[in-house]
Amino acid sequence: MVSSLVFTRIYYLFSILSVDKSKINFYNFIFTMRSLIAVAFFIILHTHALAAVVTAQWVYKISVIKGAPTPDMATKAIATAGSVFGAVTVAQGADAASVEAKGFALRSNIKVATLLSMLDSNLNMVRQSSGLFVNNIASTQRYSDKRGSTPELLMAVNPRLRQLTFSNGPGTARSEAMKTEVVDLAMLPYAFIGRPAPKAATPLVFTDGKMLFTTLLSPRHENVKVAGQLVPAVRLTGTAAGGSLDLWVRATDSYPLVMRIGLDAKYGLVLEQEVQAVPATLVMR
Repeated sequence: MVSSLVFTRIYYLFSILSVDKSKINFYNFIFTMRSLIAVAFFIILHTHALAAVVTAQWVYKISVIKGAPTPDMATKAIATAGSVFGAVTVAQGADAASVEAKGFALRSNIKVATLLSMLDSNLNMVRQSSGLFVNNIASTQRYSDKRGSTPELLMAVNPRLRQLTFSNGPGTARSEAMKTEVVDLAMLPYAFIGRPAPKAATPLVFTDGKMLFTTLLSPRHENVKVAGQLVPAVRLTGTAAGGSLDLWVRATDSYPLVMRIGLDAKYGLVLEQEVQAVPATLVMR
């Protein structure tokens, strides 16, 4: 939105241009044109410079910790393959997001490998997220997670009451007080996008649409090879619910590169998602 200051300046400049042309000398004309150009750049910078369209293709892989429990059929299949091949590609993902200075909207599609879909037809998922940036961190206001024919998971924020509502299908499952900002699992890789990577330890609360997880992300510079190129990056490391979380983002603008979640306590699996192409810069509109 263009500020009232800009409108006032435009009105003033056009009032100058609307006076008798015989009274405008060459120098006034040059001054006026320069001012108009400056205002034009001001408008462009304030309305578009911080808006970016982000599209990302991801590959999801799982590796297995030896001797880990594998309680369900799909996990057992992954564990068996992982014991042979080390890491198994389990899904492909495609994200499309609009990121602005104050807010974001994301749609994320994940399609699992054929073997897994045969074992469980409800593993393919569509996730949608929208929200704000608060203190330079994504804060989800609404998140949905739809997997196959299962009921849709939904998390919504009531900003007036500072309350989080979680539902699974028709009706409200539960509500709880919103003690701090929360980012959903789909938006988690993009939590800092458009801003330089964090330089200090950063507390973060995230959700899978069912419950909340709290972590403290500690940064360290660590270049990472992605899509055939070595990218100057920051690695953010933390723990949550007995598992581990590692997120590599580009140092300059926090574009997500790799995210690794260790499901050690329950499954003994490590899920890693790696982006398949890294843009030279965020595509601005």
